[in-house]
Amino acid sequence: MTLSENSEQAAPAAEVSFGDKWLNAANLITALRAFLAPPIIVLLIYQPDLPGGVEWSTLAGAIFVLAALTDKADGYFARKYDQVTRVGEFLDPLADKLLMIPIMVTLAFVRVDGGPNLLPLWVVIVVLARELLISLFRVIGARRSISFPASWSGKVKMLSQVVVVAVILFFPTSANDAWVLVLVYAMAAVTIYSGFDYVLRARREIFSRSGSAGAS
Repeated sequence: MTLSENSEQAAPAAEVSFGDKWLNAANLITALRAFLAPPIIVLLIYQPDLPGGVEWSTLAGAIFVLAALTDKADGYFARKYDQVTRVGEFLDPLADKLLMIPIMVTLAFVRVDGGPNLLPLWVVIVVLARELLISLFRVIGARRSISFPASWSGKVKMLSQVVVVAVILFFPTSANDAWVLVLVYAMAAVTIYSGFDYVLRARREIFSRSGSAGAS
């Protein structure tokens, strides 16, 4: 799977079966994605002087790109070696969130060289609110046995977030330059649009359908 909301179609935790062969290369790579978030956060907080003249921001950005690529890798292994499991479908979106959200929250509270925070706090609040809202819709839909698959707006939203985080990690001193802020505001706009898109879909596909079923 890609690092996108394709993975938001995953089964709820209550429906995950650990009876299938879940301990495989694809799922281990998925788990690696989540475990790569802490080193990035440590680099952001401490901004250490690294040996060999390596910039901490370069290392943080490289780890993040590696984490993003693991989502390509786990999808490849799952399809090529028939390692698609319900556990993997559950872990994939969880790993995405465990990677993205903690890093974005950290960016909202970290500064470089006494400058402003690397990411506006209101942007992180928008992202968190959207994620909580969509998760609520998915729980409601799952309880009513209604599928609520990802949309193109969700995929674009995730791509925009990956681009913004990567740019800020690689170029932290430019986080408040005009070109970076344009990317940040565009990402926030796409996130908000995606949230409204899912609200409309939930009203049409979950609540209207369940209301019609109740009437019948």
